[in-house]
Amino acid sequence: MDQIESRIGMRFEIGQPTREDCVRIGAEHDVEGADAYEAIVIYGENTSLRALCPLLQNCAAGTSTFGSIRLPRIEITLRGMSCGSDVLRLLHERRNAAADDLRSPA
Repeated sequence: MDQIESRIGMRFEIGQPTREDCVRIGAEHDVEGADAYEAIVIYGENTSLRALCPLLQNCAAGTSTFGSIRLPRIEITLRGMSCGSDVLRLLHERRNAAADDLRSPA
């Protein structure tokens, strides 16, 4: 079986998505708003492309035909997912930390 798999099986190591990967994917799915992009970056960097793409597809399915994906839609979709509460807590923690960084004097 190993010999067959080595000859015909193709495996790809993609690795964790980068900020740029998440932003590009978000643009393809019509994500709108800096806060929404930050949310998908946090989600993508802490999960995988395999998790990010279905999230955005589910968000798109919940918007109107011409609607874009905004932060409230991402949060609503995450609430419906099995890991949603953990991810929402992570998003809010990261957003609050970023806001604190902006407020602190340099």
